[in-house]
Amino acid sequence: MLYSAKNKKLIVTFLGVLFIVASAVSGTFAWLYNVTKQNVLSKWQNDTAQFAQSVSHYFKMSEDAVAISAETLNDMLFTGKSNEEALTYLRNETEIYSAVISDNETGVYSFFRGEYLDGSGWIPDDDYEPKKRPWYTAAMESAGNIAFAHPYLNLQTQTLMISVSRLLDDGESVVSMDIFLDSIQAMAEKAAKRKNVKAVLVLNENGFVIAHSERSKVASFVERPEIIKSRSDNQFTIKYDNKYCTVFSENTANNWKTVFVLENSGLYNSMSLIYIVASLIIILFSAASLLVFSSIAQKYEEAEMLSREIRAIADIYEAVVKINLRKSSFDIIRKNELTDKLFPGTFSDFCENYREYVEKIAAEQSREVTKSFVDFSTLEKRLCELKSVSNEFMDTKNRWIRLRFIVIDRDDMTNINNILLVAESIDEDKKQQEKLRKRAETDMMTGIRNRGSGEALIRKAMAEGRKGMFCLLDADKFKSINDNFGHSVGDKVICAIAKCMEKTFRGSDIVFRLGGDEFAAFSEGVVSEEIGEKIIERLFDNISKVDIPELEGRKIALSVGASFYPATREDSFEALYKRADSGTYVSKKSEGNAFTFQVQEK
Repeated sequence: MLYSAKNKKLIVTFLGVLFIVASAVSGTFAWLYNVTKQNVLSKWQNDTAQFAQSVSHYFKMSEDAVAISAETLNDMLFTGKSNEEALTYLRNETEIYSAVISDNETGVYSFFRGEYLDGSGWIPDDDYEPKKRPWYTAAMESAGNIAFAHPYLNLQTQTLMISVSRLLDDGESVVSMDIFLDSIQAMAEKAAKRKNVKAVLVLNENGFVIAHSERSKVASFVERPEIIKSRSDNQFTIKYDNKYCTVFSENTANNWKTVFVLENSGLYNSMSLIYIVASLIIILFSAASLLVFSSIAQKYEEAEMLSREIRAIADIYEAVVKINLRKSSFDIIRKNELTDKLFPGTFSDFCENYREYVEKIAAEQSREVTKSFVDFSTLEKRLCELKSVSNEFMDTKNRWIRLRFIVIDRDDMTNINNILLVAESIDEDKKQQEKLRKRAETDMMTGIRNRGSGEALIRKAMAEGRKGMFCLLDADKFKSINDNFGHSVGDKVICAIAKCMEKTFRGSDIVFRLGGDEFAAFSEGVVSEEIGEKIIERLFDNISKVDIPELEGRKIALSVGASFYPATREDSFEALYKRADSGTYVSKKSEGNAFTFQVQEK
């Protein structure tokens, strides 16, 4: 009876195992199908998103160029600069951008105070009406924001182009730049060479084809196809050329769409081998089916989590740390020098010593802000209804880094479960922005500050209550120098004056060119005529040493007017400028170098 009972138990156990294996076989096949299919779809959706980012990045430099040019032209409008000066600026900017942005643009142009100005030197026909051009109307409709006009075909080059423009502060003037779209076309054709890809498209918001892997379909309109099955707004099935295809789409930064079309017949070919291997494993190791199922389930959970992480990241970061706030633990996914210094121990170690760890990665001027940013005690509050927060800081090697917290998931009470801490280098972008900013603030002839940036710094100093001496100066009889010796010699005189000013004034002083032969300077902390006189005399001494052979012995003479800030309780930059200008007028009545302190308005 005992033996029989054991046999019955073995049979029951065996039948139970068979039932479990049979259930596992059918369930595992269905589960493997869904998991593998979802991984394939996620991969292609991520590839589409990366392609959309490449398209967005293509326009980033041109958008920045138009924005910077718009700020400078707005300043020229405000300061009453002439159209000729605006044209000179556009020519200089076109020369700069042709080097910085390579050859994908045609230069900067503008409709400025009722006149068309082109930095590349193009002269339109007499019947050319700027206000009727797409770049102008698009800027007007965008009311001060960066605008993208409808793409058009360049009849000379047979290349698709688009205008990026912006309305200026006077509500009528517009600055614009034309961009070639052939690089985006090349990107689409290259992406379409991948296996199973039927077509790659870039569309604007109206369905106009910006780029198409079939070049003949560029510059046409695409009607929205009939959707046979939809998984989401960005992923659905259609019939394309009488074949079932899966469509993946993503938005770009300027509300365009990138679209990948893949044939279903080849999309899941990689899954066949998985089914065969899985069947053999389940049959051969049926006794361990429950353990296999548990292991696969864990892998499935990890794959799902990784898929969410990839979607959350949406870019390549130098360092990635996944943090579980509920379990108070972290997992370093991508490590570098920053993660080694910031997470040398456990999560508890980090929370207790995060201030000390930040000291190791952040430069002194960035430490306090960075400490507040990585403080986990306030993180939930800062991310209340947000998906991410970021902080930019300079590290100990003077490189710019951006840290970002990205929420992966929340519980039913909206509390954060898992979060990513990612780091990316933005040093090149910062340097490029700083390079463009300095070019926009610099007088191209002399290399010192231009009027806009100089006045802005003085106004800032005055708003902060900093006292000092303001000087205005110009060269005596400068017109006769241009008339008698030529404008090239006049340019040498202007550059010589600028160098003398740089040599005379301190590095902390604000020295800039107003225009023509007029210059200005603000010396913070100089509040007495005695010290001011020594500075101006030093300037005269430096000017007297200038020797320009083309002047045939003629010396440069300056007329200087100076005033102090503040002169009254309600003093302003305009009043300060007026006093110094009055002093310059008085100085001009004297021959040779002369200066006058004007302490009150006349």
